[in-house]
Amino acid sequence: MPFLVRPDGTRIFYKLVGRESKLAPLVFVHGWCSRHELWAEQARYFGKHRRVLLLDRRGHGRSTTSGDGQNPEGHAADIAAVVRAAGLSRVVAVGHAGGAAGTLEFLRAEPRLARAGVIVDAFLYAVPKKGAASHPLLSILRSMIEVLRGPRAPARKAFRGWYSSYFDAKCDRAAVRDIVAEAAQTSDAVKIAELEGLLIDVAAIADGVRQPMLWLSASAHDQAFIGRHLKNVGFAQVYGSAHFPQFEQPAQTNAAIDAFLARL
Repeated sequence: MPFLVRPDGTRIFYKLVGRESKLAPLVFVHGWCSRHELWAEQARYFGKHRRVLLLDRRGHGRSTTSGDGQNPEGHAADIAAVVRAAGLSRVVAVGHAGGAAGTLEFLRAEPRLARAGVIVDAFLYAVPKKGAASHPLLSILRSMIEVLRGPRAPARKAFRGWYSSYFDAKCDRAAVRDIVAEAAQTSDAVKIAELEGLLIDVAAIADGVRQPMLWLSASAHDQAFIGRHLKNVGFAQVYGSAHFPQFEQPAQTNAAIDAFLARL
C-alpha cells in the first residue's frame, strides 16, 4: 500500500481501488479521529464502475504527522497531493464531518482538480462578529478541547462517551466498540489540534466553492444558510442513522451519492 511523503516529512497513506473508466473518480475523506476503512461500503459499491481513492488524513490511521497541518489548508494540500500522486483528475471529493472543512478547502483551492463535492453529515458555520452569538458547535468544540487538555483518565473516558454517541442505538454495538477503540488510539495532540483547526469560518471557505455540491445529512440542517454560501448545492437526508451515515446506512448513502453523480 503506498505512502506519499509530504514536504514536512508527514507520510500520508492512500489506496487506489476500483475499475478504470471514464467516470469521474471519487476521493473519500474521513472525519475526526476516523480512518479510511469507514468508507469500505462506498469503495465496494462505487469501485465496480469507477476509480476510488481512499486516504488516512495526517495523524490518523496509518498516516503520520509532523505536528503541523491539522487544519483545512493542510488537509486540502494533502488531498491534492495524493490525488495527483494517484494520477487522477476531475475528482469528486466526498468529505465526512471533521473532514468536511478540508474537503471544502480542497474544492475551493483546486477547481481544475476537483469536479464536484459531497459533504456527509457536517455543519457549516461562520465565526461570529464581535458581540454576536457564537454558533453552538463552536462552543461545543471549545468545551471538548478543554476536557481533552485536562487530566488524562477523565479525558479518555469523555472521548469514548462522545464517540459512542455518534452512532444510532440500533447500530451493531460490537462494531461500534471496535470503531471507538480505534478512534481512541488517535494521539491526544492530534485530537486537540484537529478540533482547534475547526475553530474557523467554514462558511467563508464555502463562499469560494463553485463546483456542484451535495449536502447529505442524517438530520435536518439549515439549508437556507448552506445555500447562501454554496451556490450550486443540493440536499439529501439519510434515515435511521446518527453521525456516520456511510457506515450505519450505506445503501441510502450510496444511492444519494449515485443520484448526484448521475446529474453531473
